[in-house]
Amino acid sequence: MAVTAAGAGVIIPATAAHAADTNLGIDVGNIAYNQLYSDNAEVLERLSEKGANCNFYTGFWADPNNDRYDNNPASTCGNSSKGYEYRDGTKSWVTVNWRARAWCADFAKFAFYWGTAKYTGLNALASSFKTYGVNNGTWHSKGSYIPRKGDAVVYDWEGDGVIDHVGIVTSFYETNTDGTFNSIEGNRSNKVQHFLGTSNKAAAVVGFTSPVPK
Repeated sequence: MAVTAAGAGVIIPATAAHAADTNLGIDVGNIAYNQLYSDNAEVLERLSEKGANCNFYTGFWADPNNDRYDNNPASTCGNSSKGYEYRDGTKSWVTVNWRARAWCADFAKFAFYWGTAKYTGLNALASSFKTYGVNNGTWHSKGSYIPRKGDAVVYDWEGDGVIDHVGIVTSFYETNTDGTFNSIEGNRSNKVQHFLGTSNKAAAVVGFTSPVPK
């Protein structure tokens, strides 16, 4: 890694260094990626909301039959599709009743959950991913950090200090020292989408949270 001198005895990196992807991050990133690029018709059905915020991912978390039920109320909206849930300690392919609320965080939390990361402390707010990172020592403000696969990237669209959105990093460009990354994000224009070539210094990017083991 290139370095530059800055005063007597002080060495500062000239560019950000990229730490190796972790197995946990790879698993989380793959869960997000495989939602969009699945060949399963039931999975493909869940990639766009039906009506105002009616979506599968909130349904997963708000289903009281799911062992991982988060007790976070959300309105029902009349749609359903199949998905894996744990019921009575058994993983089953069951009907999930869709629920309505803003769902980018529910999508990202789904990737953490099925990627076997700790998800305690995450909720329906995109800002909970920053709080999770701070509390677990894996929060990285934008600028000097090159994101890794499986990181949650959080955004502030209006630049008002309020975190508005979260997605999951799926890959990065090793030769690009500014940390240009790709991400899969739920509830972007009401659907799951793949975004390519975002800079970790982009104006709307607040920072990144790496998943931690349970």
